[in-house]
Amino acid sequence: MITRALLASHGKRMKSADAARSRPDESAVSPAIGPLLAIYVPAPIGGTMPGAPADLRYSKDHLWVRPSPGTGVVRVGVTDFAQQSLGDVVEVTLPRLGETVTAGEACGDIESVKSVSDLIAPVTGTVRTRNDDITRTPELVNTDPYGHGWIFEVETDPATLGRQLAALMDARAYRDLAGA
Repeated sequence: MITRALLASHGKRMKSADAARSRPDESAVSPAIGPLLAIYVPAPIGGTMPGAPADLRYSKDHLWVRPSPGTGVVRVGVTDFAQQSLGDVVEVTLPRLGETVTAGEACGDIESVKSVSDLIAPVTGTVRTRNDDITRTPELVNTDPYGHGWIFEVETDPATLGRQLAALMDARAYRDLAGA
């Protein structure tokens, strides 16, 4: 979901104190107002990453999945790490109701003041519910990524749900990916 350049300049944790002091030399381009200087916020060294709940599964594309017990329905949203890396979210394009999404393929996009990134479906299934609140109030992705900022719900084949969830990361593996 997040572009490699964005992660390279804003999202990865630095390993040494000297590296933590370096700043990106990049700027972002807003379709509305043009070039913007990058804002550098140094990542803390060591510790744990806040905002990676243990009860969720995570994709390498920085989306989380919350299965509904006893159903084949999963809720999908953007991780706290992703929303922090993106910066202020200004628009979210959701998949259509009834659309079949395929794990690993784009199903919408998310635009921030820094970039536009594809939303890569973490599971395969049919979109049953969309959070249309985020089309009107996209900042919910920033302010409540694991709550009111969820993106859509997918109905999966219950026979494949366990396998699909197993293909995703647990919180510890996701923290390792994100460099926390």
